[in-house]
Amino acid sequence: MTDPNAPMTALVEYQVRTDVTTVDEWLAVWQERAQDAFEAEPDTTTYAAAVSLDDPSSLFFCEHYENGQAGLKFHMERPSHALLDKTMGAGRMTKRRVMSTGFFDLPDFGFRGRGETLIQSGAIFVIWGLRFDDNGQRADYIRMAGDYADHCFAEQPETLVYSGGIAGQDVDRGPDIKRGDLMFSVACTDMSAVEEHRRDSRNLALSERVTDAMGKLIPTFHKMYRTTGHGFLVKAV
Repeated sequence: MTDPNAPMTALVEYQVRTDVTTVDEWLAVWQERAQDAFEAEPDTTTYAAAVSLDDPSSLFFCEHYENGQAGLKFHMERPSHALLDKTMGAGRMTKRRVMSTGFFDLPDFGFRGRGETLIQSGAIFVIWGLRFDDNGQRADYIRMAGDYADHCFAEQPETLVYSGGIAGQDVDRGPDIKRGDLMFSVACTDMSAVEEHRRDSRNLALSERVTDAMGKLIPTFHKMYRTTGHGFLVKAV
């Protein structure tokens, strides 16, 4: 069983009620909450806002808590969080929750920045999921993907985040995510960097090795977002 206080990533998406507010106004309110997370939550190391490439009224939030559920609980109990909920509720600013999910980080896998604080607009988040027939197959894939993540850290400075983990539960809405699925979150400086990442010879070789060993894997979901510059992509600790 995964330690509930192991490092974890939370992924949330909301649709803005654009008939009563704008995305910019929504983000201005949220930014006050993000600033408190930056200043007063040492274990919150990512709290970044991004807009969906499929729907400009939908906002995506990537959150990372170094001490897992304990960090999330501390975050939720901050006075600034209650104020955010009160302000958003009073203004009826949110239309619906599109997605709420997350994963416990794979130990010793990938990277989250390179030791510097990153607050960036225009970066592209790509998130996707994979489902395997058995844990052995999943472990083999993690090992192969981990080798490629090490390559990205060394050779792709425009790949800012390469993170992976295991979904802790089924989701009640949004993408097809089941407990035990393997999930990934990758952030690159821009769309050009995403394309370079995809075309990297080591990435293509990884796909070939996986196909040879397991057959062609089809993601259970695949979504893309562009950061707005609100919040922080990575906070150095």
